[in-house]
Amino acid sequence: MKIRIPRDFWRRLVLERLHRVLAIIIVLQLIQCFSDYWWDENYTIIYGVFTVTAIVELLMTRKLWLRLSIQFLSVIGMILWQIPMEWNGWPESWRNWSYVSEFVSVHAVQFHPFIEIIGGVLLSVHAIAWLGSRRAGAIFVIVSSIGVMAAIDSFYPLELWHNIAWIVATGLVWLVVLHLRQLQVRHPDSWEALAERPLDIAFPAIIIITIVILTGIIMPRAPVLFEDPYTIWTEAQGREVPAFSGEGGAQKSSSSGVTKGSSLSGYSRDDRKIGGGFEFDYSPIMTITTTQRSYWRGETKAVYTGKGWTDLKNPTLISSVFGNKDALPLDPPRAKGVKTLEVVQNVTVLRKDKIPVLFAAGPVSSVSTLKSDNNAGLQWDPEEWELRWSKPSRVQSYSVVSEVTVLDEDAIRKSAPSSESSIDLTPYLQLPDSLPKRVSDLAKEQTASETNDYDRARKLEKYLKGTFTYTNTPDLTKLTNRTNGDFVDGFLFEVQEGYCDYFSTSFVVMARSIGLPTRWVKGYATGYDPAAMERERSGRPYNIPDVAGAGTYTVRNADAHSWAEVYFEGYGWIPFEPTSGFAVPQLLSEGETVQPDTDVAESTAPAEVGVAERNKDWLVPVGAICVVLIIVGFVFIGYRSRRAQQLWSRIRNRGNTPNQRVVREMERLLSYLHRQGFRREEHETIRETFTSWGDKFSSLRSEFDRALSTFEKARYGSDSGNPQLLQEFNETVAQIRKTL
Repeated sequence: MKIRIPRDFWRRLVLERLHRVLAIIIVLQLIQCFSDYWWDENYTIIYGVFTVTAIVELLMTRKLWLRLSIQFLSVIGMILWQIPMEWNGWPESWRNWSYVSEFVSVHAVQFHPFIEIIGGVLLSVHAIAWLGSRRAGAIFVIVSSIGVMAAIDSFYPLELWHNIAWIVATGLVWLVVLHLRQLQVRHPDSWEALAERPLDIAFPAIIIITIVILTGIIMPRAPVLFEDPYTIWTEAQGREVPAFSGEGGAQKSSSSGVTKGSSLSGYSRDDRKIGGGFEFDYSPIMTITTTQRSYWRGETKAVYTGKGWTDLKNPTLISSVFGNKDALPLDPPRAKGVKTLEVVQNVTVLRKDKIPVLFAAGPVSSVSTLKSDNNAGLQWDPEEWELRWSKPSRVQSYSVVSEVTVLDEDAIRKSAPSSESSIDLTPYLQLPDSLPKRVSDLAKEQTASETNDYDRARKLEKYLKGTFTYTNTPDLTKLTNRTNGDFVDGFLFEVQEGYCDYFSTSFVVMARSIGLPTRWVKGYATGYDPAAMERERSGRPYNIPDVAGAGTYTVRNADAHSWAEVYFEGYGWIPFEPTSGFAVPQLLSEGETVQPDTDVAESTAPAEVGVAERNKDWLVPVGAICVVLIIVGFVFIGYRSRRAQQLWSRIRNRGNTPNQRVVREMERLLSYLHRQGFRREEHETIRETFTSWGDKFSSLRSEFDRALSTFEKARYGSDSGNPQLLQEFNETVAQIRKTL
């Protein structure tokens, strides 16, 4: 038996229901702003609920209560499917309110916070669909959505261009649907003719929308002509736009040569000028499956300029690293008898950006697998322990083996002084001539009681951790010389707060000032183990993890970090962590790793624990944007409100007689009809114009005749008119507008 679908079904599907699905698409783009804050279960539940909602909305036009009931039940069902619930049994008695209340509260609390989030998102879909059921409302929804996404893209570390493109495409489709709806009302004959050939409508619209979107995507990026609102607002307050590197991210130079910060955390290649402040960006960079918890080492910098760091010139590089069966050499090599641990790491890079180096735990001994666009360009620097590219390349994944030193503190304390080293350590003792003397005096004062290089380094590490405060937004107004002052001197004696670049650079400079060969290292902190976080969040039994910290870690932009390495004869470079709240995972000779100070880490190291005290600079501009949007919303609602229109009409027409108001309303009607495409010749009178329009549009002939008759009474009458005449004219005009 062949099922026949009425032709009217497709009309209702497109004209009456499709905009509800378009509202779902817009909300899906808007909630991507929370991708780094919501759990994955939230999105899984939302996708399931939206699938049910789209089907229900497309199949049913009316019966709102039934549609909402089905959708709410889908919310409950999706939550039960995704979230493990604990059943505590039925109440002992349904007649006793305390038992019933306890039963409801015990089970209802398990739906938190999913029921609030999903329910709010679902209601926002219905609100947007209702608001966009008319052209003015749809334009308001589309423009507001684009404005909100653009503001978030400017003030937060999120890439939302693709989401904005989806909103634009959805908005264009939405306007096409509303145009077709108006065509059906204004010109039913033309609509019926087009409805017989739906492809004649759909195909041109699809082509035009596709061309618009593709043009925007493939168009080359133009140079910035105006600063973003955040920079303008910050500079208008007389404050410096944050600029930073290492943990703080990349620095950008404008055409005027002034350095401007990205204000987002992340790994930076350019460290010539460090400092400033930043906001944490928790977007993931890579996942690392490892046999040993570690910091992921990237680059080494040796030359301190007083402002930042630069590389040594003319390094010795070894080519053809990938596929080389021999272990990669170290310069200088470790002494015989030094214990090492083999750490195997499988890395998957999640971003498509080109990267300058491969990240690994300590010095790499071999690269076993590598998927990139330039495998032959990988080089090894045996002195700086860098796996660098001849030019930055895109990497999909790689596997490396590292040989990490097992720390024997007693043996290192007894090692020969660095002054007796067989290699030239001069580059790692370099300091600028402009370094203030009080920096070296402070270093000598803090280490005066120690008798060996290792304990001196540990004393400096402990001093920096215990004396200065970790913050991602240091108060740079405390600096007395913000232009030519030394970076370390300003941190130690004036600012006295900062993030890893401040601590690590100060450690290197202070260590060098007392004769310890030290270098600056940057890369990523460990990251976080999603499996451990999931166990803790869900309340499942917590298994004590392997002491070595083996597992799969997700590394984010917020985990970008810098630390220091001190050279000890025979052992090579040993890492030190001077930043308050952090501790480098380091294997001791007893087989245990050094762990962070939990109390300090939770309060001062948001990149490690995933909870940040965000930069408050965004509150004012974002709050201002929200206030403007709220005001615009109220204005729009007032504009659509009949009472508001009547109030405005009384204010605007105060002192005018009914006949004068009819004449003014006729002028407004003529302007409206002109915008709708109704042509009026210059030589025509109003009667001739309305007569010709009535002949062309027979469905409006009676309304045109009534409006013309009422206007002529008001225009040429001898009295001032009466309210009844004005009411009849307004009703006729409203009917004309509604029909059009």
